[in-house]
Amino acid sequence: MELVKMIRFDRNGFTCGPPQSESIYKRREPIFINREIDNLFHTGQSIYTSEMTLPRSTDRQWSGCFCYLEEFTQVVTETRHIGFLPRESVIWVRNKSHLGGGIPYFNRFVHPLVEEGTDDDNMIKDTWVKMSIEDALERTYLWKKEYGSLPEWITECYLMEEQVKRLVYPSTNEKTLEFWLSKN
Repeated sequence: MELVKMIRFDRNGFTCGPPQSESIYKRREPIFINREIDNLFHTGQSIYTSEMTLPRSTDRQWSGCFCYLEEFTQVVTETRHIGFLPRESVIWVRNKSHLGGGIPYFNRFVHPLVEEGTDDDNMIKDTWVKMSIEDALERTYLWKKEYGSLPEWITECYLMEEQVKRLVYPSTNEKTLEFWLSKN
């Protein structure tokens, strides 16, 4: 089983809570689209409003934490924690592709009982979709190949609490080695 590095910037490590409590400092209320991306080049898709979830702050089912996949290139003053997740896992990532500077995979929503309209920009901005870690790494690679430096959103992900419980943490020796070998 191959493991992939997850990076968390928080003095308390990989602690879980509802998405709203996790993002208070960013003033966002993320919306999760219950679809998995299986084609990195298929953008501009429509979804039904019933496929969107805005978790309540009291909903323990959506407990998790925001972190970064493999790398993070911004300067950070907070404590960094490392955990490893199996490469075959599926995680939540931003609803943005590597194409055109971040064209959304889903950019229109329709009500199940109403015919789809022509407005292409009616999607709420802070949306998240499911993606395999393999595809998320490929999306990052394709972005780097085209644009060079990585924006924060391309590696940001949301891990559900059960995934956080399955993280494998490095030993002290591995942390020291990772520190010297990594630029993150």
